[in-house]
Amino acid sequence: MKWPLASRPLSNADIPLYNRYYLHAPKSSHVDPVIVMGTEFEADALLAFLQQKNRAGGTILTTAHALIRATGLALAQYPDMNTRVVGRSVRRFRDISIRMGFFHRKNNEIDLLLVTSPDKKSIEDIAAEVWRRLLEAARGNGGRDRDLARMRKVPAFWFRQMMRVYGFLDRHFHLPAVSRLDELRGGSAMVNDLSHAGMPPLRSYKPSRFADGSDSINLTLGPAETKLVMRDGAPAEVKVMPLFMRADHRLADAYQIGRFLAAVRETLQNPERL
Repeated sequence: MKWPLASRPLSNADIPLYNRYYLHAPKSSHVDPVIVMGTEFEADALLAFLQQKNRAGGTILTTAHALIRATGLALAQYPDMNTRVVGRSVRRFRDISIRMGFFHRKNNEIDLLLVTSPDKKSIEDIAAEVWRRLLEAARGNGGRDRDLARMRKVPAFWFRQMMRVYGFLDRHFHLPAVSRLDELRGGSAMVNDLSHAGMPPLRSYKPSRFADGSDSINLTLGPAETKLVMRDGAPAEVKVMPLFMRADHRLADAYQIGRFLAAVRETLQNPERL
């Protein structure tokens, strides 16, 4: 049994005033605390970095692994973003953990995995951990896959009642993580890598909020595109990738979100920092 959150919530002095407006707004106000911010970064250096590493190393690295690592470093740099809402209070996570969505080919559906301490692991270690989980999912022999198989057998009525009870407790109380299924509550951020082949160019993206209070931040990476820019007075072609972020205004304002997103962007544009 693990306690992913700090034992004490943040004090009022640690929460910006306008964040508290969203935090304590009544339901009748129909307040929308979601902020979505999008940017793009020049991806030539990142793509070249990954290509060079893959030629020389034994573990295949992808943009998803780079996004996990960059997000972990940004959370370490700005720990005020590594929080979640519990009831009408804000609590920090004890550690940095990041969820990633992936396509579970065996079950033909989307699943999630959790990478712990990405700020302390190399990008190669992160990639090895992710590939190991994907291999377990493909074989269907992981402990989490067995738990998910049991959950699929629960009738709809009882599944709904379980979600209602669990959702109420998770929203209002500081709960420990006691199983493989709720270990995903151990981190504030989720990343999506939608840069794979066949994806259309992304002009806007509004990720939905998962039915889990720990889903405070979502970062989504889109496919690379060629863009014409001016360099030293002459046109030049560069590869750019869109990057979108969804965050909770109860936890952060636009200034904090922009600062955090800029840190992720700068790391991806300068992959030697990975």
